[in-house]
Amino acid sequence: MKQDTAFQTAKPRRRRIWNVLAAIVIVLIVVSIVLYDPRKIGYWRSPEGQQAYEAAYAEAMQVLPPPTQTHDIPTAYGTVRVYAWTNAQTASKTPAIFLPGRASGVPMWENNLPAIAATRPVYALDALGDAGLSQQTAVLNDGADQAAWLDQVLSALELESVHLIGHSFGSWSAANYAARYPQRVATLLLIEPVFTFQGLKLDMYIKSIPASLPFLPQAWRDSLLKDIGGTDEIDLNDPLTRMIVVGTEHYAAKLPTPEQLAPEQLSSWDMPVFAAMAGKSALHDGAAAVVVANENVKQVQAKLWPDATHSLPMEVAAELNAEMIAFMEANEPR
Repeated sequence: MKQDTAFQTAKPRRRRIWNVLAAIVIVLIVVSIVLYDPRKIGYWRSPEGQQAYEAAYAEAMQVLPPPTQTHDIPTAYGTVRVYAWTNAQTASKTPAIFLPGRASGVPMWENNLPAIAATRPVYALDALGDAGLSQQTAVLNDGADQAAWLDQVLSALELESVHLIGHSFGSWSAANYAARYPQRVATLLLIEPVFTFQGLKLDMYIKSIPASLPFLPQAWRDSLLKDIGGTDEIDLNDPLTRMIVVGTEHYAAKLPTPEQLAPEQLSSWDMPVFAAMAGKSALHDGAAAVVVANENVKQVQAKLWPDATHSLPMEVAAELNAEMIAFMEANEPR
């Protein structure tokens, strides 16, 4: 009984954590739209902030299985940190690539990556222009640049065909890449993608603007984040939460505002697409997104999780993992 009680206690705690992190994602997107910063390349605001982030990142990574390889891959836009989980038993399978949401980095996949890595090679990376261990050196102007650096990473890893998995902004990055480099994408797995099947809700912009203003007291901004995230707790004792909060405070991300994918881009996809949407997402209308996916994507398996929030990959991890594993296996290139 003790284990059951502990699990039941941990699950709501993790839900609260991820609701706050979803709120932070919204605020970061709004920041990029409403606040002007003349600098065009992402930067740490102080060496002390970077050190605090890297310590929290290292602790958060301990939850994941130890990677078999760590790469720092040079691209025209900067150096990209990539971790690999590979073994001889799954080497013949098409690899899965994990793209994180905003400010989340590789550690965000703690609930999903181990299950997928047990079935096929897995690579996970920190996005350029965002908090993480990747280092941006050139301006990312638009979606074309966002896709170009990812293609350079996959080329350096000599991965000709991949299952591309993303959450939130990472899903948009995956969708944006598939629209520009479809030949490399075996399947596309989109978990609560932003700016793909639906835009952001207007009230999210309105609520997020005050939380994005750096001159407001931190206590006020924390209160606004709690309101947006639908929770009354920000637990800085949790390594992942601390990593993302510290990264948000100390790293000035420099990413272009995501470009809403057009219906003709969605209909151009020939690869099988898996879309998981949340019925209680604070960011967009999940039910409407499923309709758009079904109407525009040729080969799509779109599902609405009615009681899930934008934190879907942790809230329904076991079931979602099983569905993604089955989807990739059913659509494995022969």
